[in-house]
Amino acid sequence: METSLSRGRPGLSRRTALSGALALGTALLGGGLSACAGRGAGSPDGQAELGWIQPKTGRLASAYAPTFIGAQLALQEINAAGGLLGAAIQVHEEDDEGSPATQSTVAQRLLSARPDFVVGPTGSSQAVASVTALARGNAIQSAWGGADILGDGNRFPAHYQLVFNTSRQGAAAARFLFETRGIRRIGLLTENSEFGKSMQESFTRTLRDRYRTELAGVQVFEPNAPDMAPYLNQLARAGGEGLGMFSGQPQAAVLSLRAMANSGFAPVIVAHDLNYIDAYNEIPVELLRNFYGTAYRSLTYPKGSAPSGPALEYATKIRTQAGQLAFSAANSPYYDFLKLLAVVVEQERTTDPERLRAALNGVRGYQGVRAPISFTATDHCGIGDDAIAIATLLSAKDETSAGGIFRELAS
Repeated sequence: METSLSRGRPGLSRRTALSGALALGTALLGGGLSACAGRGAGSPDGQAELGWIQPKTGRLASAYAPTFIGAQLALQEINAAGGLLGAAIQVHEEDDEGSPATQSTVAQRLLSARPDFVVGPTGSSQAVASVTALARGNAIQSAWGGADILGDGNRFPAHYQLVFNTSRQGAAAARFLFETRGIRRIGLLTENSEFGKSMQESFTRTLRDRYRTELAGVQVFEPNAPDMAPYLNQLARAGGEGLGMFSGQPQAAVLSLRAMANSGFAPVIVAHDLNYIDAYNEIPVELLRNFYGTAYRSLTYPKGSAPSGPALEYATKIRTQAGQLAFSAANSPYYDFLKLLAVVVEQERTTDPERLRAALNGVRGYQGVRAPISFTATDHCGIGDDAIAIATLLSAKDETSAGGIFRELAS
């Protein structure tokens, strides 16, 4: 059965809001997610349950917290509109400590609880470990990880990737450096992780296959590296004039820019992550002017213009909750995942996982707040090439950016 949602974002339900649903959503926004016992796949008692994998402890707890704000907003809106099939969604929360090593244990607990759906974890290494461990269950899951494997519908038929994957992101970054900026000596700095490995493959493959160009240098660092200077010094010695810089670690970009400022190495940079603009106040503006990043096209605007469209309303909701990490919160896939899921559940009138997977595999052109979303049975990466843009870092300081959520398109 093909499910076409290309006519926009239909309403969730014609049902009246349940008593207490809005109160539950408000509690979620305040961080009061309550765990409860599972009811089994397909929710035979009619009340859907959502597994929630988020680091509440560990070194990434504060950095990753904003990535779940969109999920909290979606729960509030869905429950306020009557929930799923007339009942508020219940939440079963698990702390993964932000580590790939905990995912097997977390998955065991979730497999026992048997939620209908799962959001999280955040981070490609965490996501691959989680999706692999949960594959023997029935829950429909969406984690935030860019590794290509997470969008493979054959390998992970119950996981849906609502972010642009590393193949698309690496290709966009390489195109910008080679075509738009005309740079020929390009280096790569990436972390030793599932995301980093996948980005290295994509970035290298695009330069080699499309432009017959080899990288001037490659440096791979451990995610907890305390100093980026040794890696950047090697890239400077290799003569790199452009640099792909890809890491999911919040501190990596700060440490890298600090090392560049100290050494005088000033390449044109395209990065994965432009979240932490306030952390760059110590960095010379001249260096930041050549700092760009991948972004969702709907969260960008042309020079001399201003943001517009449905994403602007979403950004207003996000901004009040996320503070200086609003860009990270707005880019999270969890809001779009839960809102799309709600539409499909109401359309199919069931939470049966097999029927919902069939319906999701037929989604074409559902208009999410960040990008149009489409799936097939084999391609579960819902974000296409046209949704990716390259944007400037410094525009996050502009009033037009709505607190850094929107970025000016690179020229």
